[in-house]
Amino acid sequence: MLPKHENRPPDYGGDLIRNLNGVDCATKLNRPLAAGLKSAGIQYVGRYLGDSWKSMDKAEADAILNEGLQLVSIWETNPTNAAYFTKARGISDAQEASRYAKALVQTEGSAIYFAVDYDVEPADMDSILTYFTSVRNGIDQSFKVGVYGSYSVLTMLYDHKAVDFYWQTTSWSRGQVADFHHILQYQHNLPLAGIQVDYNEFANYAGSWSRAAASQPESSPTSTYTVQPGDTLSKIAARFGATVEDLVKLNNIENPNLIYVGQILRLTDNHSSGPVYYQVKSGDTLSQIALVFGISVAQLQAWNGITDPNVIIAGQKIRVK
Repeated sequence: MLPKHENRPPDYGGDLIRNLNGVDCATKLNRPLAAGLKSAGIQYVGRYLGDSWKSMDKAEADAILNEGLQLVSIWETNPTNAAYFTKARGISDAQEASRYAKALVQTEGSAIYFAVDYDVEPADMDSILTYFTSVRNGIDQSFKVGVYGSYSVLTMLYDHKAVDFYWQTTSWSRGQVADFHHILQYQHNLPLAGIQVDYNEFANYAGSWSRAAASQPESSPTSTYTVQPGDTLSKIAARFGATVEDLVKLNNIENPNLIYVGQILRLTDNHSSGPVYYQVKSGDTLSQIALVFGISVAQLQAWNGITDPNVIIAGQKIRVK
């Protein structure tokens, strides 16, 4: 995660096909740099909380978010040996990380990842478990707990259900990849868009955060809603004066406890006699919109004069009924 890892072994997984959709870096980003990452296909950026040479302030967070990127918050001071991982340290790290996250206006329900940045010995595991148990007790309840570490660390914490999100580094993992990880960091210290970054593969939301929800007023008469970090179906139903049963039926949801960030939910039946339009949001695809509104991609193309179904633009209004 840091830009210099002199003691790290070679990267694993370089010969596998990975989806490079996220990076983490120690470089302070401005809007042009964030735009460069987005142009390179990046959707997620991992940056540090705190007050050091590598941490972000609110101006930087805003610059990243305003480019439509998702942020992932990292807390790391010097977690490079077993002596670091104590009960007292876990509580103080959690409280301090929460304070910095709140100063950035980090979204409720998103994660803070706490790092284990060394090759852990089996004898160290009890200390690490004690630390993360304390982190969970000390963190502000607005936030979830994530871990960054090797395969063995993630597996131990997963077995104890000690954290909410898992970020695996292939360093010290000896070729093993956890099948429950949310993020996989598989290459280190490589150039991208003019800076040095670590390459990551993100699975869906992974505890990331944005401010997209703030752009949609609670009184908005919109006929759809895009699920944000921290949302539940009951929260969305209450916000828009609907019931969970309504949303389940409208969206053909099999399990009301399982919704995901970025999912488009219909809020009304749209029984009007005239055309209905949907405004494209960042990350939307035409096939996803077609699925939501129960229509074919071909029909959407015909109604909206779309020649390439893979090219739609955020902010574009397209007819869906």
